[in-house]
This record gives sequence, C-alpha cells and structure tokens, in this order.
Amino acid sequence: MQQKKLWDLIAKKLAGEADAAELAELEELLRSHPDMHYSMQTLADLWHQPVPDTEDTQLAYSHHLQRMKAMGLEIEDEPESFTEAPVMPLRKRFLLLSAMFGLVFFIAFYAFNHYNNSNSAKAAVHNHSSNDISEITTKNGSRTKLLLPDGTQVWLNSGSKLSYDKSYGNGLREVSLSGEAFFDVVKNPSLPFVIHTTSIDIKVLGTAFNVKSFPNEKNTETSLIRGSIEVTLKNTSRGKIILKPNEKLITANQDSSYTLTGPAQPVRLHAPAVKAPEKQEPLVMVSHITYSPRDSSVIETSWMDNKLIFRSETFEELAVKMERWYGVSIRFADESIKPRRLNGIFENESVQQALEALQLITPFSYKMNKNEIVISSK
Repeated sequence: MQQKKLWDLIAKKLAGEADAAELAELEELLRSHPDMHYSMQTLADLWHQPVPDTEDTQLAYSHHLQRMKAMGLEIEDEPESFTEAPVMPLRKRFLLLSAMFGLVFFIAFYAFNHYNNSNSAKAAVHNHSSNDISEITTKNGSRTKLLLPDGTQVWLNSGSKLSYDKSYGNGLREVSLSGEAFFDVVKNPSLPFVIHTTSIDIKVLGTAFNVKSFPNEKNTETSLIRGSIEVTLKNTSRGKIILKPNEKLITANQDSSYTLTGPAQPVRLHAPAVKAPEKQEPLVMVSHITYSPRDSSVIETSWMDNKLIFRSETFEELAVKMERWYGVSIRFADESIKPRRLNGIFENESVQQALEALQLITPFSYKMNKNEIVISSK
C-alpha cells in the first residue's frame, strides 16, 4: 500500500499536481525508501523528454521486446499497437512512461553491468535503511547515480559509500562519504549542504564538485567545477579554505607520510592562522584541476564518463584504482615493480586488455585466476 502511495505521489509531482503537504509526504517516503531515488530520477528524465510520435513509440517498444528476447527473456503477452491520440493527458503519459521505464531500466541495468565488467558480482549496489540512517554502497566494478530527498544529484564511484540521516532536509542537509562521489547540489541559502569525510568537511550552498576520500589512499581531494565551497580540515590548526571554480584541494591523510608535490598555490585561509603544534600536521595543497591532453576532459571527473585516466602514478597506486574499477584483486609478487611510473587511459578495455596495454609501457608478466591477479617481473 505504501509503495502504491509512493508512485502516486511521484506521478503528481511530475505532473505538477502535488500540493505542499503531498510533496512533504513524498520526501518522507523517499527517506524511508532510499532505493527509490535512482528510479525517481530516471522517471523524471523520461518525463521531461518530448512525447514521441505514436509510430516511433511503437517501433522503439518493438525493438526493446526483441532485445529482451535476445537476452533469453520471453514475453508472453505483447500489447497491441498504441492508438493515435492528438494529445496525451499527463496522467496517461506518466503511466506509459512508468511501463516503459520498467523495460528500459532492466535493459540499462543489464547493459551497464556487462559493459563495466562481465565478471562483476551481482547486487553491486546495496541500499541499506535502518530506523535512522539511509546508506547506499557500490561494490568494486560498479557505479551508480542517486537523487537525495531535496533533489541533489549524486554520482557514486566504485567501492564507495554514502550515508545520511532520515531527517535530511528537515533543518539540515548532511551526508557522510567514504570513497568518491560527484555532487550537483540544489541551491538553498538557508540550508547549507555538508559532506563529512575522514579528513575534511565540505560546506556548500549550491554547486557542482567531486570528492575523493578512500580510506586506503594517501590523500583526500575535492575538485570544484562551479560555484564555491568551504573546506574545513580536521585534526589541524589551519583555518577554513575557500575554493574557486576549477580549483582542487589535496590534503594528505592523517596517518600518511605522503609528500604532496605539484604546482601548489598559497592556501587561502578563512580564519587567522594558529601557531602550529609540535607534531607534524597533514600537508595541504591548492592547485588547478587537470585536463586530459587527448580530449580536454577533466581528469578528476573522468570516471563519470567511464574513463580511468592516470598520470605519472606508480604501478602500486594504479593497481588500487584498477581493483575498484574492474572488481578484481591485484597482488605484486615482485616489490620492485610497484614504484614504476605510468601514464594512460582506460575506457572500454577489459582488465586483461588493460594489463596487456600496460605491458607495452613497462615489462612485467601476470597470471589471472578468476578475479585474482598476480603481477611479477618478466
């Protein structure tokens, strides 16, 4: 019954028929069903597309049926051809889109998983909801997009986790991130959007930016595409840092001895500097986002376009990324291979093709047993 109510409220919202009370009820139901965020966003995208001609719609539907049959899914009762109508009512249009969404969503889900990694485990995206916390997790080898209750869009990279309180949107907009995500935040000056990571907190009003904070990596990064963000560094006496568009902030994680290198700029502090304590503090650097020389795409957000770009990274650092990207486990039998520097880009390659491409750059051999890869000297 609650599921039917949810769909009815989504229909009213898309049709512009929902009043304030119904919108509030929908927001509350979405908090209780975080797994519906992606579905609602996909329906919203379909809704705002132009209504296709009857003939084109019938042809597209027939093609979808043929593709499902090719996958081994038999359709018992195929609907008759759509009847012509000069204008499609909003409610009828929604019902049509809902029916087609189920079909399109399955095909997209099937293609997405096989496109990224044919050996990926099933149930790559896990939605967990307790009484107080909603949590979305992506396994290695998968990525997903979700819509928060306020309309903020989030793209979640492989091996990442996003969680937020059920009271999200009621007096606060706070999420916690472990891994990497791109945020397109709905602007609300009276209600700032806050992201908590292990090393930094990020506060915004409405903007688009990328955050990378994996627990097993040496540094945390945030890259600003548009708008403005305020970064507060944890476990340090430094003040708040304001980022401008096309800038990124990198900070070494607290337990890392990593030394930041690159064309750094002086850090702009929002608060007066405090005398540093005796213990060494995490290093911080502000620089510009980077672009691929091949197609000028932004490297920091290239993962959203299904591209794994690496520049002057050690084989060891790249192996960690490949583990998440392909859903595999990589082990080095020879330690001398780890520090070798590599440059390149993977887009449609399988993990075997990626390893063979790397062999053209640096000599090594590998053995692969299912998802286990061992790299050794050649």
